[in-house]
Amino acid sequence: MKYPVIQNFKKKGRRTVKGKRHKYEYRCSCCKKWFKDKDISVDHIVPAGSLKNYDDLPGFVERLFCEEDNLQILCKDKCHQAKTNKERGK
Repeated sequence: MKYPVIQNFKKKGRRTVKGKRHKYEYRCSCCKKWFKDKDISVDHIVPAGSLKNYDDLPGFVERLFCEEDNLQILCKDKCHQAKTNKERGK
């Protein structure tokens, strides 16, 4: 499923690429390098959190469905994984 907020957000942070097999590249907010679509993640700046019990549900939903100012583009393998590990306390 494609979410309109995420699709519109991604359009703002891309550049057109010529001469390659992919059409667009996106800039990682952390390392500032350019990546093709399959190598990026749209990440919540303020984490949506986890669902450990039923009481977590209202806050999780509120943070999950957010405005564009709480989103950032991160490369999957390095920056997004590092941020996830930090949030989980690893």
